[in-house]
Amino acid sequence: MKEFFGCEPGIRSYNCLLNAFVVGEGVVGVDVGVGLKPDVVSYGTVINGLAKSGDLSCALKVFDEMSERGVSPDVRSYNILIDGFFKKGDSVGGMEIWERLVKDSGVYPNVVSYNVVISGLCKCGKGLLENGMVDEGISMWERVADNNCLVDSTTYGVLIHGLCKNGHLNRALVVLREAEDRGDALNNFAYSSMINGLCGVGRLSEAVRLLDEMREHGSQPNSHVVNALLNGLIRASKIEDAIQLFKEMITKDCSPNVVTYNTLINGLCKVERFSEAYNFVKEMLEKGWKADMITYSLLMDGLCQSKKVDMAINLWFQVLDHGLLPDVIMHNIMIHGLCSVGKMEDALHLYSKMGEHHCVPNLVTHNTLMEGLYKARECQKAYIIWARILEKGLQPDIISYNIIMKGLCSCNRICDAIVFLNDALSRGILPTYITWSILVRAVLNHGAVT
Repeated sequence: MKEFFGCEPGIRSYNCLLNAFVVGEGVVGVDVGVGLKPDVVSYGTVINGLAKSGDLSCALKVFDEMSERGVSPDVRSYNILIDGFFKKGDSVGGMEIWERLVKDSGVYPNVVSYNVVISGLCKCGKGLLENGMVDEGISMWERVADNNCLVDSTTYGVLIHGLCKNGHLNRALVVLREAEDRGDALNNFAYSSMINGLCGVGRLSEAVRLLDEMREHGSQPNSHVVNALLNGLIRASKIEDAIQLFKEMITKDCSPNVVTYNTLINGLCKVERFSEAYNFVKEMLEKGWKADMITYSLLMDGLCQSKKVDMAINLWFQVLDHGLLPDVIMHNIMIHGLCSVGKMEDALHLYSKMGEHHCVPNLVTHNTLMEGLYKARECQKAYIIWARILEKGLQPDIISYNIIMKGLCSCNRICDAIVFLNDALSRGILPTYITWSILVRAVLNHGAVT
């Protein structure tokens, strides 16, 4: 480097180079150059790269090496490690590093530290916000201010999200109200989490009111917030309210995105308002959004559920004409639709062509075909599908067994159905109420098993 630039590179130059390797996912060692001693930035950069690549044991070794070489870890180094452990689902490891940070006399947790810990514990479903530990979770949040850290919008967001995710909606509302009363910043993530939580338990009026209050407090809802409420309205079958909210969204300078349109399309298809659903697809395309696989799958599913399978087939070919490759979900929707109207040959043909679309049939595909074939009294073909489940290494579930037992019972083969019941038990698959209902009904209809 000296020959090229005419000067010796310093530690900052090597740190920049280290960072470039990390960004490019080529994590390197900590030795930076002859005569130069790695500093805290050098170590932090390498720890960050190792943590991002999932090699936390090596990241921890580098972290411990810092002190051995006389370099004191900074709060960023701690935060990187804590975040790495939590992202890997290791809440114990994350909390162990947190305890080391708290005990380190030379370093103090900052607001990022608290955000990482609260967020990590919420995502892992461990510790702080688990049932019976909510007060401790709030205590951790309050400790932010006690340690002279300013609570930011991210802190509120991760706490509200975690409380809602774990079913503590009222506590989440208290946190949100306190933030509003203090005039503290709340981000769209906090509001969308709260609205999503309220909608999830049917508290729609509160969710709608919260959106209005958000605007009153000077916050502009983005598409994520509105989408959360739209989804809640659709799930509650309040289609007209959802459409009205969509119209208000546009007039209030909140741009809808693909998720917005897909949510509305899904709701309209569920109530068989297909012409309106297609109009939203058209509007979506006119505004520059591309219909994705979810868009087409929602339309196709709605058509199939309404027995409009021919229209679904036309839509299938439109997907192919647009150069899209149907995924396994779309294949399953189409196969289910064909089976539901007795078009078993078409369903089997589509199944046989899945490989041409680089699509691998899953258990749902095979279960759907088995059920359709048994309903068509094609018992031998249904058994061939069962054999393929086993050949492909798929693990049959209780749904698979219920389908085959019901099919066999419908053919008055109750003894064979009981053989499959024993096979399920031998695999550790427990019968459900539906399983016993199938067998009891068969015995009552066809007589005792001999």
